[in-house]
Amino acid sequence: MIYTLSLLFGLFQALQCFPLSLIGGQVPASVQTDHGDFLQHIIGQIYFLREGWHWPILMDQQLDAPSGTNIALTDSIPLEALFLKVVHPLFPNMMQGITLYLALCWTLQPVCAVFALRSLGEKRLLPAITIAVLSACFPTFLNRIGHAALCGQWILLLAIGLYFRATRPGAGRGPVWILAALTTLTLLVHPYLMVMAGAILGAVPLTFLLRDRSWRTCGTATIATAVSGLSIIIIGSFLGYWGGSSGGGYGFYSMNLASPFWPVHSSLFPFVSGGPVEATGGQYEGYQYLGAGVLLLLAMLLLRRRGLALVTQLPKQHAGLLLACLALTVIAASNRVYFLHIPVLLTHFRVPGAEQMRSSGRMFWPVAYLIMLGAVYGLCRAWPRAWPLIMLAGIALQWRDTRDIRTGDHQAEIGLLAPATHEDERFFSLMRPFNRIEIHPRLECDGVNSPYVMPFIYAAARQNATVNTMYTARLSPETACQASTERPHPLDKQTLVILTGASQQIHAIHWAALENAHCGVRDKATFCVSSDIPLPAYLSDVPEAATIPVDQQIFTAGSEQKSEEILAGGWSHPEDWGVWSETTDPSLYFHLPADVHTASLGLRMRSTPGKPQHVTVFLDGKQIAGWDVQPNEADYETSFAIPSSTNAVSLQLQISNPIQIGKDPRLLGVALLGLRLHKLD
Repeated sequence: MIYTLSLLFGLFQALQCFPLSLIGGQVPASVQTDHGDFLQHIIGQIYFLREGWHWPILMDQQLDAPSGTNIALTDSIPLEALFLKVVHPLFPNMMQGITLYLALCWTLQPVCAVFALRSLGEKRLLPAITIAVLSACFPTFLNRIGHAALCGQWILLLAIGLYFRATRPGAGRGPVWILAALTTLTLLVHPYLMVMAGAILGAVPLTFLLRDRSWRTCGTATIATAVSGLSIIIIGSFLGYWGGSSGGGYGFYSMNLASPFWPVHSSLFPFVSGGPVEATGGQYEGYQYLGAGVLLLLAMLLLRRRGLALVTQLPKQHAGLLLACLALTVIAASNRVYFLHIPVLLTHFRVPGAEQMRSSGRMFWPVAYLIMLGAVYGLCRAWPRAWPLIMLAGIALQWRDTRDIRTGDHQAEIGLLAPATHEDERFFSLMRPFNRIEIHPRLECDGVNSPYVMPFIYAAARQNATVNTMYTARLSPETACQASTERPHPLDKQTLVILTGASQQIHAIHWAALENAHCGVRDKATFCVSSDIPLPAYLSDVPEAATIPVDQQIFTAGSEQKSEEILAGGWSHPEDWGVWSETTDPSLYFHLPADVHTASLGLRMRSTPGKPQHVTVFLDGKQIAGWDVQPNEADYETSFAIPSSTNAVSLQLQISNPIQIGKDPRLLGVALLGLRLHKLD
């Protein structure tokens, strides 16, 4: 009965939040509004469901062609995607299963919370109802709707329940082997969840060893843990999980120690800032607010001597779990530990492998759920008479506290059903005749531009067209940016080339002449097609290429801005004084007068404060200069030859160690204040 009630409650919550049409696989008709990471997830699934079975099994061959993209890197929930692909012939109109997965998470969250509580030993009805509501209204869970795979937090509750069953005196082998299998399969949901489940699995043999002081009792659990770890390595290698590189961010996307108690997004405390408590600029990834109901139950537990006695028994009964929680908390807090804005510990030490968990603030989730479970379980024993009233108050507080988050989740889902606008129809009709879409610069070369580029990739996915780029969680070696080869291919009647940014418009003039193409401009993009295909009338002509003045100071920002097209990619928004680089490999573009054959270039730059940067300069893949840029402003010079065919030069900069500064979320390397070109020949 308890499981039935929690299942019905979870199903009610899911149907309240998610429209049935989205659960059934409908995709957004409009791309004029920002759908966040949802587009990334469904693009991976759209391609995957339409392709036939092939090897490697998780590769979308048409996405990021010719090398393809692994849907694990688009967070498209491979485990669900594989199941949907099997049944897709029966449901051909189902274009995505992301919303179905989210509805499943909303349904299973309270069920698995009840399972965890009963596994802990509490089997009464009211505590079960309490844990069902608290878990379904857990702010950390509700706040993750934009990153669908990470909403599978019911897996953590299920893993916690299996841990408690596995560590009972006289427990059989079943629970620990089920937990080992669950941990392995969680890799196919999301690697972060797999690491958290793995920490809970690893706690089982540790608890046996530290509690029973015997290797014999922990033997089975140790073997199960080892088998799970080996299976993860093998399956990950088999399915192409390993080898991708992280974009950095460990210590930036961390958890603030005040986060579990700071009521961000709370309906009860609207005077608190809407953003999470921040000290680095990236601690929104460490959002951990427990909710007013959980905090009430926790406070009441700790107010009683009996409650404190229960807490002090934890090291004796569940030492392995306590160590796992401490390890997860250390990883979540990272090597830059803050309480509010007060630095607690700042160090350069990094936990081995932590860089691959760059959003380390998430690692606290199992600890937060254990706090919730412990508060409910302990309250029943610390307050033998008053606990029903306290729990009812906790339910009411948690429900009211998360009202705005639940409403926001529902509104976000309703927004996906917005009808296509006239601009949408133009957008899709422009791309519809083509089965190959080329976008330059690719997102692997200029990820800053991803919000603008993702709708183009989504349109390509809807018509099942091949596309040459994709925004992914990790960068694979096969799709990495190679500056010397990042150029459009010769056009045919089935290919549409999309060039984004001001500098790309100038590229289009020369490229179109060489490849027998013609181009038009819409918004910030230039569209090029074969010359025997008519362009839509609503595209504007590509403006004439402006030449860069020689022998005079050139500015890229501020009141004296002259040549924005110089900033080809990897640069932030221009400011009054100049512009920051925002990636490790920004690029510059120069279109010079026809009589300039060799030129010298002087860049006035400075590095990030207190952090000199080594900058290497490449022309067509060949190094032409290397500078050690200092925090003080200075001029850095090089010279190069200009190709006679185009009178245009594209320079790629490689910056050694860009960093985040304070609360600024950007990856800053060098500041460009101005430049000067001199004619040598």
